[in-house]
Amino acid sequence: GDQHEFRALLAQHLGLDEDALPFVAELIEVQAEQSQWRGAIERAIGSERLRVLIAPKHAPAALAWINARDNKLHVRLRVAEARSEQAQFFSDGFTRKLNFKAHPHREALKHLLAGIDRHCVADVETLRRTPHAMTVEGLMSGRSGYFDKQDQKSIKDEWMTGFDNRDQLARLTQALTAAMERHAVSLHEKRDAEALAEGTRKSLELLSRLQEIVFEHIDVPGAQEEFDRLQAQLVELTAPTSDVEQARSAWEAARGQTQALQSDQVTLKTRIALHDNAIQQASSAIDRIRKRIGDGLDEAQKSLAAEYLKTPIADNVSEFDDLERRETDRIQSQIKTLSERRNKIERQLVRDMSDAKKEDTGALSEAGTEVQDVPAYRQRLRVLNEEALPEKLGRFLTYLNQSSDQGVTQLLSGIDNEVAVIEDRIADLNATLERVDFQPGRYLRLEPQRVEHESLRTLQQARKQLRSAQLKDDQGESHYRALFELVRLLRDAVERRKTQGAQALLDPRYRLQFAVWVIERDSGKVIEKRTSSQGGSGGEKEIIASYVLTASLSYALCPRGRQQPLFATIVLDEAFSKSSQAVAGRIIRALAEFGLHPLFVTPNKELRLLREHTRSAIVIHRRGTQATMTSLSWEALEIHARNRIERQGRGDEVA
Repeated sequence: GDQHEFRALLAQHLGLDEDALPFVAELIEVQAEQSQWRGAIERAIGSERLRVLIAPKHAPAALAWINARDNKLHVRLRVAEARSEQAQFFSDGFTRKLNFKAHPHREALKHLLAGIDRHCVADVETLRRTPHAMTVEGLMSGRSGYFDKQDQKSIKDEWMTGFDNRDQLARLTQALTAAMERHAVSLHEKRDAEALAEGTRKSLELLSRLQEIVFEHIDVPGAQEEFDRLQAQLVELTAPTSDVEQARSAWEAARGQTQALQSDQVTLKTRIALHDNAIQQASSAIDRIRKRIGDGLDEAQKSLAAEYLKTPIADNVSEFDDLERRETDRIQSQIKTLSERRNKIERQLVRDMSDAKKEDTGALSEAGTEVQDVPAYRQRLRVLNEEALPEKLGRFLTYLNQSSDQGVTQLLSGIDNEVAVIEDRIADLNATLERVDFQPGRYLRLEPQRVEHESLRTLQQARKQLRSAQLKDDQGESHYRALFELVRLLRDAVERRKTQGAQALLDPRYRLQFAVWVIERDSGKVIEKRTSSQGGSGGEKEIIASYVLTASLSYALCPRGRQQPLFATIVLDEAFSKSSQAVAGRIIRALAEFGLHPLFVTPNKELRLLREHTRSAIVIHRRGTQATMTSLSWEALEIHARNRIERQGRGDEVA
């Protein structure tokens, strides 16, 4: 249109591409999910859609050119000033329902639209209370009490926004199709009206002829005869075999074909018009593209493009604009990403150079820490790699291969040896248990079982990885990493030594669990196995625990090579205060059989239980704040008890 022609002339005068002078409508589009608001948004932006954005440096020349000529239209121009602050939109404004095209004038456009932004409200009541608002139907509010609805044209007409004209072409195509349908209906109505007019004309002509007839001149017999003759002639003419009927049928068919061809003609003319319009638009697009391309790429640029850029493929030429925009956005995004990456690398280089300068105060003392100083550091790195580092690397590999894992191996081997020592001592303890019957003809045995916790499996896997890494030829890198991981596992176990995993890793006691077997002495058959406290009576479990504890004491107190403890006296506090007589008796007999001499500390109520297993008692009696201690045999205690009973009896008799 005229606006596009004006922009093309202005761009030609300024020596710019038309994309450098965008219309506001070309840089915005309504979001797909907000399409119901498009008509209202188009109406709210209004004539600003045709405003041309221009860079400040080109504004003086553009204004002088516009002022000096008769432009034949309303010229709208906006200088796209760069602003540091960000445009502020209403939280519910129509500007938040827009997509903005990537363009140098994008921020200036946002400031322009922020100045005319309107609140989007759901109903008239909210609109009435809200200044500068609008509804989806296009009703707008101004200052308090001012409202407008510009319905000179439909809210669905004259849409201009969008990154391309595809939706406008689709809308025009739809409008053309609707117009063609209305034209076909009107043509049919016209033919019906013409047929009605022809029938009416014939009726009027017949009525006119009837008016001219004089009643006295009517010849009824003659008319009847003429009617019969004409009727017979009509029957003859309308017979299926008559030439007239065949001619009429042929005429009807020809008329139907003519109407169909006329309809096809209208359709083809419409398609031709659409194609002509498309050809014209394509020609204009080709001219614009040729102006943008100019001389094109030289051979070096083509080579770079072929090496680094993927050639895009479009199935439809109408997609070229979208394709170009997508590729431009993609490349700009890559450029931005690479620029950020380069800046990050440069910052890291500066930090690394500062660190290197702190470490190497000799050769690098005069070097700077800017990007242009990188060659000096590269030269120093080359010297280190070729001269100093090989010798240090050799010493490091020698140390790593010979002694790096010796401490770890010694630590773990020591723990394994302690586990083996525990197993040996359990074997000696079993020899002690075997000498004493737990039940008639049966004895107990402790069966140690190795426990492999997940932390131990992880450590063993790390040791395998360490041995495998020692064989890799990568200057000790894999070896060092494997050793680092192994040391990390051990450090974690030391720092969290209270956890079950750490205890299973570093404490040999947590690498074993025990089961108790009851074995028949004569046959050696295992009668019963116990791995936990589940099952069995409380007394039975107490007896088993007491046997194992007693055997452990006997073993601990026996010097090597002796069957009996060298020092056999042990003290049992609160002895059998909660045990039955049967259980206590078996435990006391076990103490004697294991060669131990027990001293029982127990309340008076348990003396009857211990009388059968001891020779004397030390009785402690408290009187007020003082106490007495007397050692008495059981016989003396019985005499004392009889005497007390006799004294009580004589006292009763006197009384």
